[in-house]
Amino acid sequence: MNDPIDTEALDWVRDGYVIDVGCGTGRHLEMLARRGVRGHGVEVSPAAVSLARAAGVSCVRADVFSYHPPHPVDAVIAIGGNGGMAGTLEALPGFLLRLSSWLNERGRLVLTCSDWTRLPPEKLNGHGSPSRGYPGDVRMRFRLDDEVGAWFPWLLVDAETLGQVCSSVGLRIVERKEWLGGAVHGALIERAPSP
Repeated sequence: MNDPIDTEALDWVRDGYVIDVGCGTGRHLEMLARRGVRGHGVEVSPAAVSLARAAGVSCVRADVFSYHPPHPVDAVIAIGGNGGMAGTLEALPGFLLRLSSWLNERGRLVLTCSDWTRLPPEKLNGHGSPSRGYPGDVRMRFRLDDEVGAWFPWLLVDAETLGQVCSSVGLRIVERKEWLGGAVHGALIERAPSP
């Protein structure tokens, strides 16, 4: 199985201790561990947590909005499009502030997102999704064979808007990467210097 295209964003994490939000089965933490970077995952799926733990990955079943790390960390990663966990553009400032509150003084966020402006219109919004507001406020659900999960909110944020929201909450994007012609983009984010 090939690695997702945005795993290249892990190159921004060279050392220290990492929290991976939405870690799934721990693939990104395993990749970082092979490079000597230690970390811990946060994941809502009990099945994914079980698989991660069986593979020796440190993780906890928790929601990113209620989890409290035991100590500040060097990096928080939300890769695999997991910047979408914010759910809506309105919630994005609080999401970024929450993740950045887990960082130590020099810590950084590594975020990848899908850009609604670079996706075909038919890929936006699930059935019954609201058509007003920010076009990247969509709903998703997971499907596996005949099983289909419930709809949940997901954010597809364009790079310019992400930069504006970061600035509005005292953060700044210091590096960017793109994949698939910009349909997927990554940002290395840190606290903006005090004026």
